[in-house]
Amino acid sequence: MLMMKHFFLIILSSCVLLSTLLGDRHARAAEQFAASSEQTMLMFVGEDIEALTIASRREESAWQAPAIAQVLNKKQLAEHGYTTLSEALSIMPGFHMSQKEWGTASYLRGISNSTLFLYDTVPLGADSNKSFQQLDYNLSLASIKRIEIIRGPGSVLWGPDAFAGIVNVVPLSGRDLNGIETGVAYNFQEKGESFYLNMGKGDAFWDGFLSISGRSGRQDDSHADLVNFWGDELWRPVLPEQRYGNDKAGTSNYFEATGLLTFHETIRISGRISNDHHPYTISDTSNGTWLEQRNSSSYFLKMETSRPLGPTSSLRFTGFYNALRPEYEIIDRVFLVKENTSYGELIYDRSFLTGSGLFTGGISFREKRISGAPLWYSYLPDFLGPGNKNLLPIVIEENYQDSLWSGFSQYSHQQGNLKTWIGLRYDEHDKYEDNISFNCGIGYSLSADVMMKLLYGTAYRTPSSRQIFSEEKPKQEKIETLEAQLVYNPAKKTSFSLVTFASKIADHIKEDPYAQLSLANKQDIHGIELEGTYSFSEQVSLAANVTQLINSGPDETYHLLSALFIRPDGSLEYIYEDIESPYDIGPKTIFNMSATWRPADSLTVLADLKYFSERDLINARTGDTITADHVWLLDVTTTVEDLFSSGIDLTCTAKNIFDTRYKTPGTYELIDGKPFTLQLMLQKRW
Repeated sequence: MLMMKHFFLIILSSCVLLSTLLGDRHARAAEQFAASSEQTMLMFVGEDIEALTIASRREESAWQAPAIAQVLNKKQLAEHGYTTLSEALSIMPGFHMSQKEWGTASYLRGISNSTLFLYDTVPLGADSNKSFQQLDYNLSLASIKRIEIIRGPGSVLWGPDAFAGIVNVVPLSGRDLNGIETGVAYNFQEKGESFYLNMGKGDAFWDGFLSISGRSGRQDDSHADLVNFWGDELWRPVLPEQRYGNDKAGTSNYFEATGLLTFHETIRISGRISNDHHPYTISDTSNGTWLEQRNSSSYFLKMETSRPLGPTSSLRFTGFYNALRPEYEIIDRVFLVKENTSYGELIYDRSFLTGSGLFTGGISFREKRISGAPLWYSYLPDFLGPGNKNLLPIVIEENYQDSLWSGFSQYSHQQGNLKTWIGLRYDEHDKYEDNISFNCGIGYSLSADVMMKLLYGTAYRTPSSRQIFSEEKPKQEKIETLEAQLVYNPAKKTSFSLVTFASKIADHIKEDPYAQLSLANKQDIHGIELEGTYSFSEQVSLAANVTQLINSGPDETYHLLSALFIRPDGSLEYIYEDIESPYDIGPKTIFNMSATWRPADSLTVLADLKYFSERDLINARTGDTITADHVWLLDVTTTVEDLFSSGIDLTCTAKNIFDTRYKTPGTYELIDGKPFTLQLMLQKRW
């Protein structure tokens, strides 16, 4: 594998050298072309507010990007009344944000926990627990400039876990604000109080931004009757008569601080600190209700620097250190996980052939150190009932680390109305099997209003902690996706998009909550995503999208331990049985519609109507499935700008007006959906 890595890096270096030789020949013409193209692009972006950076590692419009790409900007987030990332993504095609007791589980195109979530291009998720994603109050949208979204594999430029898509949260800069903005909010149902303070300033030489935000509220009012279990003994739980009582989830608290500092457009330093505490109850029909908590603290520090190597090329370096401390409290036992990530990346950009070609190539190194990862070998609810007096679940806390060397490149070429691109990446892991990712595509502008794209890409997802200790050098889950998009944009406020895709998943392994791993599986998922906007007038506009999914493939199979016998000679005999359960695709039909009414320049009323079809709660231990009915939800947000004086805005958001009694799949049983909530937010800008 070392020889393979060196060979790949030689090929990459040769591409860089070739692009340099070709680029020098046309340097002056390319500089003029690049300047005019960049100006045109920024004008387009400024009008449509569609700039993103994650498709090619440089700023471009979603229309031109070599990906199925979209952008949510700060104004859209405010008008919809969104306070969390999960709320913002819930109206996007292909996404389903599933409510769980502990927070939100994400689905994209029928695949759970399949999106690479980034904050300023730094990963937000945890390797030790794939469901740990900062999608709720633990990530504030108050300091966000835009949310960049790509649907489809993105491993070539972003590495492992850019599986079904990528979401990058882009923070504000000092120039974006150039002043002070603050806000306070109150949620009546949760008695939730929140605040934020943004400060920014920038000029031609430097740019600085700082944001502080916090929230406190009661998100779960239910009671728990199982309050003790693990006790002080190493191998035995507390006696059944000592396990029961009456307890209640407490108040959830969240704090976040982010900052950004830029000098002369060549050195950029950013960082984020967050801390959260979220208690909740969780139930199993046969064994009662107990308290759990998800707490976490995290921080990262990132530095970027760039240096022009000529009129058409540049060299960029990015490095960051990221520390994540997820903490899980289950009844009366605490599991503290430590994840530390060091990352360095060097990227070379070159435009050549009179600006029609763009080459991006780079090498990167990442090291992850994880300690205290809980590996469950037992199904927790089986042990909680009064019939169990002597046994504790088997859960082992393990430490491990993984180093990753990567080489990657992508080339795009514009020839008239036709754009083509191709990309390649090689990843060499310590702990996992090495992989090569590939993408290619074409985009063709039939006219100024019509764009067609055809894309193919592969991506990989790193195994769970349990897989690492179940086999040596485990395979990573692989996805291959073929997708096509037709975009019709005849007017500034009118657009239509049709996307079809087909994905093949190989070596898929599912980890049941507090239980076993499934056997390696495969799955085919096909889907269609329709999206459109139309403005009836300057005052009234409508936007809608629908996603339809179909999947086929074998059921998930779990090789479960059903009995354990002690032979006369003292040896152990393990009895296993295979349990099959359906693949969890989430809802197969998702529909969103937003209606906006602006009766005056300072008043906006926006209604979000959401629908998702039946969803299954799958019990891998028995193979049983419980189905939750389809749901219609309606949210209405009213924003009044310059309420009492210039710079003072009031936003009133009413969520879930229609259905306040719906059920949704939880961890072990169906749980109550979110109730009706009313929130007021007052903002002031100086």
